[in-house]
Amino acid sequence: RLVQTLLGDSLEKKWLENNKSLNIKDICMIAIQTLDRIEYVHSKNYLHRDIKPENFLVGHPDSSVIYLIDFGIAKKYRSSRTGKHIQSLKIKKINGTIIFLSINAQRGNEQSRKDELESLGYMYIYLAKGGLPWSNIKADKMEDMITKTGIMKSKISVENLCQKLPNEFCQYMNYVKKLSFERKPNYEYLRNLFKNILFRIKERLDNIFSW
Repeated sequence: RLVQTLLGDSLEKKWLENNKSLNIKDICMIAIQTLDRIEYVHSKNYLHRDIKPENFLVGHPDSSVIYLIDFGIAKKYRSSRTGKHIQSLKIKKINGTIIFLSINAQRGNEQSRKDELESLGYMYIYLAKGGLPWSNIKADKMEDMITKTGIMKSKISVENLCQKLPNEFCQYMNYVKKLSFERKPNYEYLRNLFKNILFRIKERLDNIFSW
């Protein structure tokens, strides 16, 4: 609560205040900044492992800056001394928020950089479309919730998931899903996808959000 007081509202709250849908310019600028934040975390050999709108806060009083918070379940994915990457293994506990988890993580596998980027992609679609296809799945047990959402995530095509959004959203999701476990992502390529949208709709990258 103290952090939220100092930095401002979360992206989730901004989304709710805007009737569960943010405009494309906002989404593109959010994507560019959040990719910056995640790239920085990854450069320090860590994964955040809980990507969701509540963990990105809008700066206060400077609302042009987005901050990443809550590193409670962060984990090293490679050694800072040797550079050795962790292995792709089954793990006992699923970490993160189910709605935004990558398919790989939801199956109970170790996460890597590609999983964080997939989670970011789900977050962008969620903020742009007012939700995700599995947002309203109900289940009495967490195990059933994990199973049901996992099945839907696996079955839905990228094209259907990104329907009515600029094609760059499809390009983003296809790219991150095809990354291998240890592969370093091309963060600049991903940022440029959203810069291309801004250019096409004749909007400037000025970090002046609608709020």
